[in-house]
Amino acid sequence: MPTGIYIGVAVGGGGGSSEGAEPRPSSGFKFNMETSNVSSGSSGATSFKLPLGSMGTYNFDIDWGDGSSDTITVYNQSEATHVYASSGAYLVEITGTCEYFSFGNGGDKLKILDVENWGGTNLTINARYAFWGCANLTSSATDSPTVSGDIGFMFKQCPALVSGLSGWDMSNVTSLISFLSYATTFNEDISGWNISGVTTFSNFLRRVSSFSTANYDALLIGWSAQTVQTSVTFTCNTQYTSGGTAEAARTTLTSSPQNWSITDAGAA
Repeated sequence: MPTGIYIGVAVGGGGGSSEGAEPRPSSGFKFNMETSNVSSGSSGATSFKLPLGSMGTYNFDIDWGDGSSDTITVYNQSEATHVYASSGAYLVEITGTCEYFSFGNGGDKLKILDVENWGGTNLTINARYAFWGCANLTSSATDSPTVSGDIGFMFKQCPALVSGLSGWDMSNVTSLISFLSYATTFNEDISGWNISGVTTFSNFLRRVSSFSTANYDALLIGWSAQTVQTSVTFTCNTQYTSGGTAEAARTTLTSSPQNWSITDAGAA
């Protein structure tokens, strides 16, 4: 289940570990994690294993958050698994080239916590399953990664994810199938996304009852004003406001020439 992630902009660090490094700017992919959140198939309670793969291309520096850093150039390099002196929470930052980074509902999926920085143009996600099953994942980041192509199932089964995606540039995305399915607390205004290239939202918000009518109304109004793909499938479990701008926007999307197929909870 390949997911491509490119994380760029060099941050200090070198091969092996280094102590007492100068503070570095938050330019890379920066996230908190808890080593003790072990699960079947994960690393041990004092370790964190990067979700890399043989199909990836790597040349990045990683600050492990304990005063040490490494340069990773091969997916199965021993340094891709870091052992800490003690279990606990650490702030990790990756900068450089990291193509393919996918938990794919396995590995240390429960250890990743809050994403503080997506990395802007330094983080590119261009395939499926990146954070699938990361049940403790949240996002306090205010920036955006670069996303393109089919990025379906990205946050499937991420029930702690409430927000942190509203500023994403989706203009080069083609598929958001099951993008937030079973992300059962998600509730953010994403009406500002540019979804002009998206051909499917099938199961987009499946089993997500937390998504409010206000945010769904805004989504319908914002997206119907765009030039969108035709015959798109969209799925959510939320009601829209009857008899107003939102219902008119929904009708615009479901009528010719757009001809969207929308499955939702009906009019409120």
